[in-house]
Amino acid sequence: MPNTNSSSEGLLLLGLRGSSLSVIIFSISVSLSTANWVAFNDCVYEKGVQFTKKNVTTFGLGRGNPFPVEGNLLQFKDGEDTGVTVSFVEHKSQGNTINWAKDGSTFNDGSDAFKIFNDIVDVGGNMSYNDGPKWHLDLIISGLEPQSLYTFVGTVNRKGGVGYKERITNWKILEADGFEYACSIDAHKIDDGQVEFSTGENSEGLVAKWADIGSGKDGKFIVRTSHGIGEKKGGIKGAHEYKGYAAGIFMLEYQGPRSTNPGRDRIPTIWSRLKQDIKIH
Repeated sequence: MPNTNSSSEGLLLLGLRGSSLSVIIFSISVSLSTANWVAFNDCVYEKGVQFTKKNVTTFGLGRGNPFPVEGNLLQFKDGEDTGVTVSFVEHKSQGNTINWAKDGSTFNDGSDAFKIFNDIVDVGGNMSYNDGPKWHLDLIISGLEPQSLYTFVGTVNRKGGVGYKERITNWKILEADGFEYACSIDAHKIDDGQVEFSTGENSEGLVAKWADIGSGKDGKFIVRTSHGIGEKKGGIKGAHEYKGYAAGIFMLEYQGPRSTNPGRDRIPTIWSRLKQDIKIH
């Protein structure tokens, strides 16, 4: 179980109001860090060709994949086991199954994907698609603490140019006990739990991101990827019938226990609750 660090900070303010002395006492306990750990996974890593930083895992799936399809994520900072297991499960449609492809790729400087993954994982490579519609890939994330919150970020870029823009990936978060939509602004939001963007050409570095994810009592949630669902169902207009890239890279961040999540414990709110105006005569 990850350790949480917190400290109490006190503030005493004195001020004269006529013949009375106003005393305001402010004391709160807050988390010292916004995250206890962060983990990265490169789904398509070509050993000896691509770079990767120490403690980045390489779980993946597809034809030609030499690495395990499941295993435990490691804390990026120190390599300790997070206790969180990731598993890839392919739900096939027809023809060829998902391919583990080593296509070169980059993200534009300053993009969402660049800010998160640059110099940590090599963004080249992708897990592709089946040869017909209705396929999907489940990334099952388990071993989570039910009373804690997490952030997930995933993306991929085939970097095929304009002719590949129609290759859309649909991302869904499933079986989570609450989450906050935090995907790239230019991504196509379908609803809070579902987003689409081109992964055939994603040099602009769009990401699928959800924060404040609660796993529920079973300690897991699923991120499901597939081809675009089509305009009639709320998806991107002109999406290819079945071509869209299943995965490339992802990050999981442990935010901390729900009760001390800094994203929700707003200091102004706490201040207003704890402030006391004591009159001394």
